[in-house]
This record gives sequence, structure tokens and C-alpha cells, in this order.
Amino acid sequence: MDPHADEAAKENALRLDRCEKAVGYRFTDRSLLELALTHSSLRDPWTESNERLEYLGDAVVGLVVSEHLFCAHPKSQEGELTRLRSLIVSRDSLANVAKELDLRAYLRVGKGMKHGKSLPPSLLTNTVEALIGAIYLDAGFEAARAVVLTWLENHILKAQRKRAIENFKAEFQHVAQVRTGKTPTYDLIESIGPDHKKRFVVKAHLQEREFPPATGSSKKQAEQRAAKEALKLFRSEASVDVPTADPTAS
Repeated sequence: MDPHADEAAKENALRLDRCEKAVGYRFTDRSLLELALTHSSLRDPWTESNERLEYLGDAVVGLVVSEHLFCAHPKSQEGELTRLRSLIVSRDSLANVAKELDLRAYLRVGKGMKHGKSLPPSLLTNTVEALIGAIYLDAGFEAARAVVLTWLENHILKAQRKRAIENFKAEFQHVAQVRTGKTPTYDLIESIGPDHKKRFVVKAHLQEREFPPATGSSKKQAEQRAAKEALKLFRSEASVDVPTADPTAS
């Protein structure tokens, strides 16, 4: 055997070993891992790239996150679930996953992308999706699901925290549209105090109706609290079940 080829094969095997350790999954068919790490910029007519795996992985990631959100938030409507999913599987989120896993160290890319240049976020995102597609083909949906939820755990929690902060306005808007077909608006009544310690007073409106004002250290916080006050009145007046907003929003 050519000693140079033998050495190259050993180095490649070590690269794949390190990658498997980093991503937390050991492949039965390592050719799938190799393919997932091969970018189209190699421009080798005899080498297949990870583009098809990326296509498959994109669908798997979307399904895994959609299923997780559907089960975790039984009272959330389609629009809110869609917003949450878009935050979790955004290009930035997946690119951050790639950086956390240090996927750049294991990728095979063309010469034009080497020499210390930072890789485009889209390329990192595509690699994450390709790896998920490869895991799905290697071991099925449950294995891919476990990996996706592990990789995206922090991003799921971050999106849910953002949901909690925005929940009162989202809930009020949903209930108002169901009951009246109209969307609430918010008016800044006044701001109080010096610039470094200003308080904002906001009042919610729905059609011709005004709701009790609320204050906050920012306009956004005051709007959330105004929505909370409006929801309290809706709950006391309506016989319909209005989901309770997350207390962390207050």
C-alpha cells in the first residue's frame, strides 16, 4: 500500500472519530458522515456533496421541532407555534450549533474557503442539516430526533423565554381577534421621571374601549402589563376559556 495513502486514510479516520465525539453520535455507515461533511465547493466531478443530505435534514429538523412544540405547548395556536419554530431553526441558531460543535474542523471544503477564512453562516447551517439527514438515514427518526433536541436544547429554551416575555400581548391579541375580529392597539399616555430612571404609562385599546393603564421601565414592558390588565377583564367577563399567560412576563 502507498504509505502516503495509508497515512491519509488514518488521518481521515481520526477526523471522523473526532467529529463523532463532537456531535455525540457514532455512525454505523461512516460513508454517510463523510458525505455530510463534504461541501460542494470541492468542485470534484467524482465527489458527491452534502446537498441532498441537507435537503433531507432540513425536513427532519423541521418535523422534530414542530412535534416538540406541538406537545410542549398544547394551548398555543398555529401562529405562535410557527413563530417559535422559526426562532429555533433559524439560520443563526443552526450556525451557532455548528460553531458549538466546531464542525468547521471536520468539513471538506474547496481551496477558496481555506487559509483561515471564516465560513459563511449558511454553509455551517447546511452542514448541521446534512448531518441530521445522515443520522436519519443511518439510524432512523428517533435517533435523529434525540440529536436534534440535544443540539437545539438551549435555542428551544431561549425561544420559550422570549415567548414568555411576549405572551400577554400575544394572548390578548388572539382573544380579541376571536371575540371581536379586531386587533388591540397601545397608546403611550406619558413618561415619568428622569432619563436614567424613566417610567412609561401605556393604555390598551380595543375598538372604542379603553382598558386600565399600566406602567413599566420600558414601553415594551408597559405594553405587556397593559395587555395583562386587559386580559384580566376579558377573563372576568367572558365564559370562554382564556389561556393564562406565563407569570415571568410580568
